[in-house]
Amino acid sequence: MIDYGIAGKIALVTGAGKGIGRETAIQLAQQGAAVVLVGRTVQPLAQVEKEIRQFSDKVLAVCCDVAVPVEVQAAVKQAIDHFGRIDILVNNAGIEVEVEPGQMGGDLLMNTSLEQYRRVLDTNLIGHYNFLTAVIPLMQKQKFGRIVNVSSVTAFNGGVGSAAYVASKAGIIVQTKSFARKFGPDNIIINTVCPGMIDTPMHKATPKEEFELVAKMNPLRRVGKPSDVAKLILFLVQEDLYMTGETIAVDGGGSMR
Repeated sequence: MIDYGIAGKIALVTGAGKGIGRETAIQLAQQGAAVVLVGRTVQPLAQVEKEIRQFSDKVLAVCCDVAVPVEVQAAVKQAIDHFGRIDILVNNAGIEVEVEPGQMGGDLLMNTSLEQYRRVLDTNLIGHYNFLTAVIPLMQKQKFGRIVNVSSVTAFNGGVGSAAYVASKAGIIVQTKSFARKFGPDNIIINTVCPGMIDTPMHKATPKEEFELVAKMNPLRRVGKPSDVAKLILFLVQEDLYMTGETIAVDGGGSMR
């Protein structure tokens, strides 16, 4: 196992109940970090907490809607009350527009309600902002912080899905750069990870043929796994790192830039 200097650090991961968030939380715990699991639903968080407790008792599950500032503040307070500080933040929570029967891909561009559009932005973009503004003042006091914001390769050139999702993911990239420039002098390093097609519960409605097509067009000839993204996140939250404000794709080379 690579030693990233994460042992003893306190990490908070949003969207930790499944997919990329789940895998990241488990890998952080395996590296010796204490982990705060944040998500909207009790059962998935409880399951991840149970998995981590098989090898570490340094874990706390907190239910929170990242789009609601008072819930975010309460979640951060629980983390501080329990562990004393937060060294690492992984802003991973994200949603897509709910798909109605017979409505996929480009259909969503013209058939997304304003309510749905706002909900996606509130969760994916403003949810990141809520945690950034809640956690960064604490990191400033300790003169240390490592933050990873999870975006998407659809942010580079748009996508066939909803405009709300693509807009939120593009916003994450520039929001990251603004925060990285401002808080770099405080030894707070902030970067963006952009996954491509990753086999997660978010893609439960994605046809098998679409996975096969993406794999065929991908230089590595496969879609990604949550562990592929988690490994990069671990690299970006290590103590000794000389990069900030960067945007890195994890898509097997599909979006080479």
